[in-house]
Amino acid sequence: MRTKVLRNVAWGFLLALMAACTPTNDTAILVERESNFNVEETLERIQNEAAELGYTVPIVHDMQGNMARNGIEVLPAQIMELCHGNRAYEILKSDSDRYNLTMLPCRVAVYEKEDGKTYVSWTNYAHFSQLEHGVGMEVFRQVSNDYEEIMQDIVKE
Repeated sequence: MRTKVLRNVAWGFLLALMAACTPTNDTAILVERESNFNVEETLERIQNEAAELGYTVPIVHDMQGNMARNGIEVLPAQIMELCHGNRAYEILKSDSDRYNLTMLPCRVAVYEKEDGKTYVSWTNYAHFSQLEHGVGMEVFRQVSNDYEEIMQDIVKE
């Protein structure tokens, strides 16, 4: 009887853990929001809003085009890299903070889903900053504030 109770408790704990780990579109590190615009206009608006805050766009990865070159069809999907020279410099200038280069340049994904709607996803830099220390923590808090401003009129809440 005791073994059966312990087994049931263990299964209950395992099921609760699995439910807690079930992915949703918003995670601690990633944010996804529906855009008010199509893919092309969303990309253009993000680039314009980001430029107002001092960001440049070194590259946009056309994932749909990349996949098509390999004979694979996917819905429109693009990844825009955003770089803010001053924010990047804060990380680049110090050996103790350079490991944060992995997070640079900051990326925004714009894509269409099967529902025909356009979505935008990006790193939750506010949450990520809580995992950091020193300069990286402050830089990623600034980036988070920038992204809130960039996205405010582009995505639905």
